[in-house]
Amino acid sequence: MKPWQRLLAALLLLAAGGVATAATPVQSHGASKRLLLLLHSFAGDAARMAPIAQALLDDPQGADTDVLAPELPFGVFSTATPDDVLAGLLADIDAAWAQREARGQPYEGILLVGHSLGSLYARKLYVAASGETAEAPFEPGLKRRLEAIGAASLAQPRPWAAAVQRVVLLAGLNRGWTVSHHMSLTRGVWMSAGVWLGRLLEATTGRQFIVMTAHRGAPFVTQLRLQWLAMRQLARDSGGRLGAARVVQLLGTTDDLVPPSDNVDPVTGSDFGYLEVPRSGHADVVQLDDAEAGPGRREVVLCALLDEARCPQATRRIGQVLDESLRVDPQVTDVLFVVHGIRDEGYWTEKVAQRVLARARERGLDGRFAVETSSYGYFPMLSFLRPGARQEKVEWLMDRYTTARARFPNAKRFSFVGHSHGTYLLARALSDYPAVRFHHVVFAGSVVHRDYAWNQVPRERASGVFNFVASADWVVAFFPNALQQMQVQDLGSAGHDGFAAESRAVWLPAPEQYVVGGHSAALAEPWWDAIAGLVLDGRFEPPPGARLAQQHAWWVGAPAQAAPLIWVAIALLLLWGLVRLLRSPMREWKKTLAVLGYCGLVWLIVTEV
Repeated sequence: MKPWQRLLAALLLLAAGGVATAATPVQSHGASKRLLLLLHSFAGDAARMAPIAQALLDDPQGADTDVLAPELPFGVFSTATPDDVLAGLLADIDAAWAQREARGQPYEGILLVGHSLGSLYARKLYVAASGETAEAPFEPGLKRRLEAIGAASLAQPRPWAAAVQRVVLLAGLNRGWTVSHHMSLTRGVWMSAGVWLGRLLEATTGRQFIVMTAHRGAPFVTQLRLQWLAMRQLARDSGGRLGAARVVQLLGTTDDLVPPSDNVDPVTGSDFGYLEVPRSGHADVVQLDDAEAGPGRREVVLCALLDEARCPQATRRIGQVLDESLRVDPQVTDVLFVVHGIRDEGYWTEKVAQRVLARARERGLDGRFAVETSSYGYFPMLSFLRPGARQEKVEWLMDRYTTARARFPNAKRFSFVGHSHGTYLLARALSDYPAVRFHHVVFAGSVVHRDYAWNQVPRERASGVFNFVASADWVVAFFPNALQQMQVQDLGSAGHDGFAAESRAVWLPAPEQYVVGGHSAALAEPWWDAIAGLVLDGRFEPPPGARLAQQHAWWVGAPAQAAPLIWVAIALLLLWGLVRLLRSPMREWKKTLAVLGYCGLVWLIVTEV
């Protein structure tokens, strides 16, 4: 990290008040039969959760409850990591449980309550306490953080995990937050500005605002959803209490931040109980002491904590109808993702998917093979060069992947065919999301860095990778290759040069030959059967009469050796055109219009083409 980057990170850390939090003391009440954990919202504090604790203590069924309400590093400019927060919370509950066990009076039950951003941490805390599963491993950073503070590892369930009775989510961000048309104009503008600032911070310093880690599709959110699915499946298979606690989601009737489609996660929340909190929005759903709306809110919160049967019928949304497109299909055993690149609506993805399905039917897999060909939309050149924009598409892919995991619970093999930017999405996902797994991976026109460390991707997460390289892929050779040579961003020339030999630990056998043609040469119809064979059994069979080359086309291979100069030449050419216009003898008003038109044309090309 450069000095100015370190300075910026230090200033932001100082503004956030640091990331470390001291151990939180437990507030004891009565016989203390249960422990209540309260996790506040983003930009909130523990005091805002106090009315919930008080309402429970005032109820005859909840009077004997200890309260643990930590101050979380959820400030607006906080750069605390989820690993830091979770490690501290696990250590707090470990200590509280150990103290009670030492006195011979263990808690009979634990209630986990989270508001907004805190709701994600309540769920993640429960997943972590229930122990790691092979299908959805935990993040290495969390494991290292627990080891650093001397806390118990995640390999085995914590002794208090089976005592968790309920997880209550108030205005939960179950799928993560995102800027949407449901928001007011003012909120949408401010949140969009916040996203821009967050992406800028990540691009310049490598750090993230903690609120950005809860963006829809972000690693923290996606990992949680995948780990939750694995935990729930294990609980169903074992028939035990571990991982099977009742989850109740409280939905404000006038939530102005999270629309119902996001407040309810049909993927991981299909077995939740849903209750509506009357006259409540996103922030005030926890304000139980409000003179007018407080009594109604208090009634719903108490029945969520203690017994949903106490709730008025009008507030219940339990067993709601979920989106029909998300219905579970237990027959599917194989799933294929086909993802397009930039400047592409992705119509060809359905053609490739249909060919794979046809070959699958020939092998008796009819009804057991599913495909995902959703499009992330048209992606112009300028967006492709902006790291934050690329990350948004990675998050999109991970949201679709999580949905597929839920829809097809018995699918053991997920395969992937990607072109251009689609290859980047998969490579980045394998790096950032430890719970993501694919079987066979097929790349064409790849823009991934040629030194991508495939040898560090465990075999169970990518059992085979095949990379088509074209003889005249000038798109990759001139542009991502130039960024690779300049060591700028994380794009590269794998579609032009192939991957470095030392990184090929999970490589499918392939001839050292090039497909004759340009950026999309390997996606032409004659190659569809070859792609289907790679997906289904990992064997490469070139089509009859396939045109293969032993070397690059001269007009691509030679200039690619000095690809950054091409960028310089383009910049000089554009500057020359602008200078010619400025020096032209035309009248000033015409010159002004010409310059504006010229600049507008250049902007149109980089933003729309």
